[in-house]
Amino acid sequence: MNEQQLQELALQAQQHPLGTTARRITLSKLIDGIYRSGKLCHPYNGQFQGVYEQIYQEAVQDLFLYICKNIDKYDPERALFMTWVNMLLSQRFFKEAIPKIIGKVHEINVESSVLENLEDLVFDDSENEDNYIFAFKKIRRYIEIDPKGIFKQAHIKKYPQVNFQEIAVKRWSGISWKDISEELNIPVATLSNFYQRTLEKFRDEFRDLYGGEDLT
Repeated sequence: MNEQQLQELALQAQQHPLGTTARRITLSKLIDGIYRSGKLCHPYNGQFQGVYEQIYQEAVQDLFLYICKNIDKYDPERALFMTWVNMLLSQRFFKEAIPKIIGKVHEINVESSVLENLEDLVFDDSENEDNYIFAFKKIRRYIEIDPKGIFKQAHIKKYPQVNFQEIAVKRWSGISWKDISEELNIPVATLSNFYQRTLEKFRDEFRDLYGGEDLT
C-alpha cells in the first residue's frame, strides 16, 4: 500500500462517526496497511543493542493504539499522512518505550543475580526444588524474627535508617527494586549492591540455620 492509499484510508476513517463499524473497519485496514507498507521509520537504528526490537515493537503498538483513538488529529494540510505517523513514532512513542523496556530488562537481570547469589550462598547442586522453597521460607522467617538483632543493625553506610531486614523483607515480598528505590529515595544500584554484600556477610548464619531448627 502506497502513501496515497494510506492517506485516503486515514481521511475515510475521519469521515465515519466514532464507534461505528465502518470506522473500525477502515482503521483496521489503515493499521494493517501501515504495518505492511514498509514505510515506518526506525528511530535510533543501531543503538540499544540487544533490546532495540523490543523497544521498537512496544513503540509501534502504542503508536497504532494512538492512531485508532486519535485519527481525527491528523491534518492533511500540515503534513503527509506517513510523515505525521513517523513523526509520532520517532519523537514520542519510541522515546516513551525506551524506559519501559530498559527498566524491564534491568529488573530481570537484577532478579536473576539475586536468586543466583542466594543459591550460591546457601544451597548446593544437589538441592531439589522443594528443599529450596522450604529453605528460602525458613531464611526469610529468620530475618523477619531477627532473634539476634543482627539484620536490623546491618544498614547502608550513608543511610543508617535503612537496614538489611527492611530491604530483604520488601524484596522477598515481590516488591521491585524500582519501587523500593522510590519509596526509600535510594538508587537501585546502591540498594542491590548492599543487599548482595550483606547476603555474603551472613553466609555462615544462613548455612547454620539451614541445617538447624525449623522456624517455619
